[in-house]
Amino acid sequence: MTRKKYVSIGLSLLALAGIILGAAWWGKAFFTSVQNHRSPLRQAALAPQPVVAPKQAKVVMVLISGLGYDASLLLDLPALEQLKQAGATMAVESTPPTYSQTAWATLITGAPPETNDAPPVDLPVAQLHPLEVDTLFARAHAAQLPTALVGPAPWRRLIPRNQLDHTFFADSAGPEADAAILEATLPLLKNDDIALTLAHFTQVDLAGQNLGGTESSAYRQAALQVDAYLGQISQALDLNRSVLVVLSDHGHIPDGGHGGDEVEVIWQPLVMIGQGITPGNYSDIRQTDIAPTVSTLLGLAAPTASQGRILFELLRLDEREQAQAQLSLAQQRLALAEAYASQIEGTPTPVPQAILTDLARAQTAFITNNLSGAFQLALLTQQEADAYLLAARRYRVASGQWWRLPVALIILLVWFSFIWRRRGEHAGSILIAAGLTLGLYHILYQLQGHTYSVSGLGNFSEWPFDIARRTAVSLLAGGGLMLIFLMLAREEDWLTLLSTSYGFGLLVTFAFALPLFWAFWQNGLTVTWHLPAILPAFWQITGLLEVMIAAILALVLPWPIMILNLFVNLIRRRLDESRARAKSDALPGLHL
Repeated sequence: MTRKKYVSIGLSLLALAGIILGAAWWGKAFFTSVQNHRSPLRQAALAPQPVVAPKQAKVVMVLISGLGYDASLLLDLPALEQLKQAGATMAVESTPPTYSQTAWATLITGAPPETNDAPPVDLPVAQLHPLEVDTLFARAHAAQLPTALVGPAPWRRLIPRNQLDHTFFADSAGPEADAAILEATLPLLKNDDIALTLAHFTQVDLAGQNLGGTESSAYRQAALQVDAYLGQISQALDLNRSVLVVLSDHGHIPDGGHGGDEVEVIWQPLVMIGQGITPGNYSDIRQTDIAPTVSTLLGLAAPTASQGRILFELLRLDEREQAQAQLSLAQQRLALAEAYASQIEGTPTPVPQAILTDLARAQTAFITNNLSGAFQLALLTQQEADAYLLAARRYRVASGQWWRLPVALIILLVWFSFIWRRRGEHAGSILIAAGLTLGLYHILYQLQGHTYSVSGLGNFSEWPFDIARRTAVSLLAGGGLMLIFLMLAREEDWLTLLSTSYGFGLLVTFAFALPLFWAFWQNGLTVTWHLPAILPAFWQITGLLEVMIAAILALVLPWPIMILNLFVNLIRRRLDESRARAKSDALPGLHL
């Protein structure tokens, strides 16, 4: 029996050490893969479509970073409200992950985070790389239309300099940077030769992220300041010859985080006003719809990686221009679907013949001046190509999940079997203490105001320590309860004390690891050609750190539990002996 306990303790030590090393390796590999993710389309040879229509107007895009749709309604922003009343307004839905840099890329590529070639999470400027998928600036440059970009420093790395005719980049974010951005933007608005201008203001996002969230006075003040800048820009523009597009990248949860799929985060406002825009309140759109719509205003084809639609409902285009633009978009989408499927499959994958036939019918209808038929057939072709692209993605993702599910189940069962086989007489106490540990962890998580989303992780330099503290406090509390149970049970065998305590540590670590099995099944070990589902990714990020901290503490916690139990047992024996002697001395006549 003693030998069996030694073996059990030794196996527990080896298992916990292996868990620590495995979690550390997995965490590092996962984060590295997230930072290094690139679009599967960057190696695809996607030829841009020709110019689709005469240039409608010069376009000025004003990006107010961090302004969510709900916040734009609740805050009293007079300039924005005036533009809403006079122009076209709608809500924009974005695709998670809703970090800043990937949202910026979506706005100028029309591609979602998975394919726009921006990092899925925000990186320092030095770690950024130029986008290797098509953008509005690349399309304008190819058509010899002058462009301007004024904003924070990351843009310097994201857009090749040769695609920009006028630039100003602020080295930091905040009020001072925004004042400089406005100062650099206003003179550019007087230059009618500049076809596309993007002015990007940062202080709203900074206030939401670092200065108290969307309900703080700092956030409100920042929004009012940028709204005043927006008023100056709109006054400087001749809206009879230009279009002003006011948009955002993401919103914030109340305490300031973003990145997840919360309603406050994924919805942003959009206002378009000026030449060729029909005023009114419109239905919700996708963030990917903005780039192809702006391209159409500039008389350009949509960027080659775009997955959005053209907002014809608010554009003043005649029937021929609409049919021509939709036909160009259908051709772009067909080429995109074929290139995407070929890239993820690793072999050339032609699209179904039926889609090609519909495109040919649309082209024939356009040539014969059946403009309505051409538009409808081109729209059908685009929708079929989109469905084919999504089906190819789903099949490829599912093919990875099919083999990962049995692997995850086998590992889970082996781990659980190891815990079950080494259960002892104190199994009930272990279960109760482990339940307390897990429950306390999530109670503390809720009390700290966190959400079960990557938006709740906040600053990437701080949240690991937050998780580590919470895990340590919870595990120590559970260990304290385990200590009490063992003392009440009057367990005196030090090997049993150690074995039982290690059983507690293994069970807690197993409980923290349960979401990892789900995340592995859904997303795999690391990020590859596709981005992970956002909710499993949250549990993967937090679970790896929780497991590593729990396993580290579980390595050392059994020893103080054992020592304290032995000490209490020693004191208890001394007290019992003292009471026995005292009782014996009180009745001397009973001595034999």
